[in-house]
Amino acid sequence: MTHANRALGHDVEIAVEARDETNARIPIRRIIRRFRSNGNAGLVCLVGVQTNQFPRAMDMARERRAAGIKVAIGGFHVSGSLAMLPELSLELREAVELGITLFAGEAENHFGDILRAASEDRLAPIYNFMSDLPELGQRPLPFMPRRYVRRYAGAMGCFDAGRGCPFSCSFCTITNVQGRKSRFRTADDIEQLIRGNLAQGTKSFFISDDDFARNRNWEPIFDRIIASEE
Repeated sequence: MTHANRALGHDVEIAVEARDETNARIPIRRIIRRFRSNGNAGLVCLVGVQTNQFPRAMDMARERRAAGIKVAIGGFHVSGSLAMLPELSLELREAVELGITLFAGEAENHFGDILRAASEDRLAPIYNFMSDLPELGQRPLPFMPRRYVRRYAGAMGCFDAGRGCPFSCSFCTITNVQGRKSRFRTADDIEQLIRGNLAQGTKSFFISDDDFARNRNWEPIFDRIIASEE
């Protein structure tokens, strides 16, 4: 996304490395050395962090902050806490005191701005975009190269078909994080993601949707999936 938009200008190349501790060891010391060799330019983003994962995210963030590396944490815990609580919880307050940036909301419309702020050493303590949730049609697609996908059991391509839900089920936090408006990717988007994955040898998929029964594109999406399989 940011490569295509050239968020830091046409003369700056953005190097991206993705890791997931559920399937690979995170080489924290190696990452620190890599940043140090480049004057600590860059940003470590701990993304999609849920409540049960937040303590571990803080452990990793502390080491990087101690080394002078910029760190941002986003995901359900940050977004849900800022949406539901009247003030910062103790663990979020600790993160801010350590110089960790908290990101609430969805990144599609804003990540370029975050990268520019990190590059110019002006990251804010908190970014809250919960009131500016993006439409998903014709947006940059969450396509992962094969070298990352193959780390998962079965080498699954993972992406979402829709976000948000208009209902108010007591057991669910979706509405506090991804809103009460159902937002959908188009059938063209889904087909492009599937065919892109098939082209790199990925044949298994995990597709999520906060309320697929209300996704107005459900039938063409299934048709495209069937056509891709054929």
